[in-house]
Amino acid sequence: MNLSEGKTVIEFEISETGHQIVEAKINGKLLRFILDTGAGTSVLDRGCLSELGIEETLNVENAAGLGTSDHAMGDIEVDSIEFGNALFESPDFVSLNLDHVQVAGGEKGVHGLLGSPFFTQYQAVIDFSKNRLALFNKKN
Repeated sequence: MNLSEGKTVIEFEISETGHQIVEAKINGKLLRFILDTGAGTSVLDRGCLSELGIEETLNVENAAGLGTSDHAMGDIEVDSIEFGNALFESPDFVSLNLDHVQVAGGEKGVHGLLGSPFFTQYQAVIDFSKNRLALFNKKN
């Protein structure tokens, strides 16, 4: 990780299934996320919410995509997500049962995915040739 002028650069790994996986912390717990530029939202696996101390309110909408149309989403509030020493406040997340995508994380599994709103919110640049994600933490 490299931090300069509000820019954070994180290296990501490529899983056996070809997914880009990045590590980050929420509430002090190290988690693994799939970089999913096609996802309309960022998701935390419902299975890790209690360990993170995050409460969920079930949403009336169902998720679509990745074979999830029969899964109810939950509304959750995440105060921040941390990459190395860089803290990114108020990221938007929903909760969902992600059992169906665990294979993408290999033996370590995944705890969630970062969707397109996350990349827009933090002005992300993904460098696939160097396996790096750059995020810009603009202070308002």
